[in-house]
Amino acid sequence: MKKFQFTLDRIKQYRMQLEEMEKNDLAALRAELLVLHEEEAEIKKAIADKTEELRRIYRRGAYPNEISVANRYLTLRKQDLEMKRQEIAEKNREIEKKLEDVLEATKEVKKLEKLEEHQLEEYREQETKENENFLEEFFGGSRQSAAEK
Repeated sequence: MKKFQFTLDRIKQYRMQLEEMEKNDLAALRAELLVLHEEEAEIKKAIADKTEELRRIYRRGAYPNEISVANRYLTLRKQDLEMKRQEIAEKNREIEKKLEDVLEATKEVKKLEKLEEHQLEEYREQETKENENFLEEFFGGSRQSAAEK
C-alpha cells in the first residue's frame, strides 16, 4: 500500500501560513498599542509636571504672561492626551478585529487538521484490512496445499 498523503495538504499549509501571518499582524498591533500607552503616560507626566510648575508660579507670584504661557501649554497637552486616547481606542478596535481574524484562521486550520486525522484513520483501517486479506490468502493457501497432499 502506498504511503499516506493528506489530499488537502497544500491547502492546510497555506492556511497555516495565513494563520501565522495573522498572528504576526496581531503581535505588531499589540506592540503599537504598547507604544501608544507609553506616549499617553509621557503626556500625563508632562501635564502633571506643568501643573505643579504652575502651582509654584502662583505661590511665588507670577506675571500674567507666565501664567498664560503655562495655561496654553496645558491646554495643548490636554488636547494631545485626548487625541492619544482616541488613537488608543482605534488601535483597540483594530486589535479586536485582528483577533477575530486570527480566531477564524485558527478554526480553518483546526478543521483541516481534523479532516487529516479522519483520512489517516481511514487509511490505517484500509491498511489493516489489506494486511488481514493478505494473511488470509497466504495462510489460507498454505492450508489448502497441506490438505491436498
